[in-house]
Amino acid sequence: MSEPRSLLHRLLDYIGEQAKDIDPRGFRLSAVKGFIRRPADIAGLPGVETDLKVAGDHIWLRIPRLVASKPRAVSENFKGLIRVSDDPNGPVPVADEAAFLHRLHKATEGKPEEERKDLESRGRAALAKAVEAYTVLWQSWAEGERPRRKTITLYGDLFALKQQLEAEETVKPQDFVWGVGVAGWKLNFEGSSFDFEYPFLTQAVEISLDEKSMAIEIRPRATDTRVEFDAIVGCAVPGAADVERAVREHLAKNKEHPVTPFDSSSFSDVLKLAAGNLDSKGSYREILTTGEPVPVSGDHIIVTDAWVLFSRPRSNNYLFEDLKRLQAKLAAGCEIPAGPLALVTPPSDQPVEYESVRFRGLSSRGTPDGGRPPEELYFPLPYNDEQVTIVQRLERAPGVCVQGPPGTGKTHTIANIICHYLATGRRVLVTSRGEPALEVLQDKIPEDVRALTVALLTSDRESVRQFQASIESIQHQVSQLNAEMTRQQVQTLMSAIDRAHTELGKLDARVDEIALAQLSDVTVDGVAMRAQKLAELVVAGREQYAWFEDKVTLWPANAPPLSEEEAGQLREARRKLGADLVYASTRIPSADALPQAQAVAALHQVLSKMKEIETQVIIPAWNG
Repeated sequence: MSEPRSLLHRLLDYIGEQAKDIDPRGFRLSAVKGFIRRPADIAGLPGVETDLKVAGDHIWLRIPRLVASKPRAVSENFKGLIRVSDDPNGPVPVADEAAFLHRLHKATEGKPEEERKDLESRGRAALAKAVEAYTVLWQSWAEGERPRRKTITLYGDLFALKQQLEAEETVKPQDFVWGVGVAGWKLNFEGSSFDFEYPFLTQAVEISLDEKSMAIEIRPRATDTRVEFDAIVGCAVPGAADVERAVREHLAKNKEHPVTPFDSSSFSDVLKLAAGNLDSKGSYREILTTGEPVPVSGDHIIVTDAWVLFSRPRSNNYLFEDLKRLQAKLAAGCEIPAGPLALVTPPSDQPVEYESVRFRGLSSRGTPDGGRPPEELYFPLPYNDEQVTIVQRLERAPGVCVQGPPGTGKTHTIANIICHYLATGRRVLVTSRGEPALEVLQDKIPEDVRALTVALLTSDRESVRQFQASIESIQHQVSQLNAEMTRQQVQTLMSAIDRAHTELGKLDARVDEIALAQLSDVTVDGVAMRAQKLAELVVAGREQYAWFEDKVTLWPANAPPLSEEEAGQLREARRKLGADLVYASTRIPSADALPQAQAVAALHQVLSKMKEIETQVIIPAWNG
């Protein structure tokens, strides 16, 4: 066995060991907290039928939907004076003393005391006689109603269990089984003894509702009969594993005669085998015909033909059986799928690079990678980039893990992927912990494709019904097809799709041009800037340059009058002038145009004399 195959085999062993959490002390029918009914609880109930065989069907138990009846009404003369219970197990009818006194008070109001006493005496006697007569009628009603109420209770309990099994959203999911061959034995576990009472064989059953009569029907599911030897093996009973194997082999050889609680020949052989080989003094007893109860647990095992219908917390039994089947296939040399193979293959030290898948219609820009043409994407529902990424990775990877909180579109995505896979000729299996999720997903599938989907629900009959409906729908559609006309329609649609993709390609090319114009750099005064940066500069300098009346553009006609070299020389001259830049436009006179030195000296003397006179005039005036 190769290394990955051996590792996977050991991994399955590890999963099985981790899933084992069996306490043999829990295998006691008296400790069942959910639904449980024995033959004595069902026998003789009105309307209840067992072992109903019709063409292609076998109903093990049928419970009609009965309506509770009320006792006969009290006569008008004594209405309100007798208290009557609607519960057949409740108290017998009695006189209502308060109501009698109230009516007596109204009848004797204003009358003498003697007359009042006479009316009271006669009234009480009449009431007592009426109560006695009505009690006979009520007890007769109660006697017939009690078993009816048991049927109604049984119906209600099974209906509630049906809803729980279909929802499967409870913290501890339940299994519903029909146990055959109830055994009793005192077993030892961890140094102490306990009473083992459990069926040796269990058959998974389903609860269905007759849509016409609303009767509840219980049928065996399409699964193998389970051998319940976990507690026996857990208590290390010598030879238990060999006996369990022998019982399994016997059942496998006699699948044409399946186990049924109403035919002892279908299970008596294996029960006798178990009783005689587990304990040398063990015995098998048929108690159903005699009506005896299941014997109490003793030092020696007693296996009976009694059956029990009960619910129990879901165990890992099916997981163990699946693990055994997988290990058998591994040993036979089956091909390991890519997903499980990745779990037992040493990881590479090189990053894994998956070739990207291009889907036509998402974008037509560019050329196909490696010359490969783009593929078609068949998503009937709206989608986003994340959903496309998921299906792209699924095309190249053995598995993809997607996580998201409720309401983020996981079911929507799964529906799209299912449709895409169906359109490309692949099959899809969807699993879920609860049926509501599968029902919501099936509703997401478009109506034209929904006939190709089948939900395997809790009810095998419902699953078969859906499968049959799908087959009939497909057959009807195929029978109505005109092959040549359909082929022409397909070609017409494909041509229309090709034209649509061509138009999409033109639109993508135009979008590329617009994007290129908007995102390319524009050189202004030797500086490369994006169009966005230029727009920001214009907006930022709007107030400063708003006085410009000219509509300046970037065309050559509006280019600056100076070259780059001249502009550089101008900036250098401006830097040298500094604060003297204000005199740049002033005209400097020539030396010959300036006055002579004598004239300047005379002017200086005049100005000095004027300054002196102003000082002598202004200061006295200020002091005054």
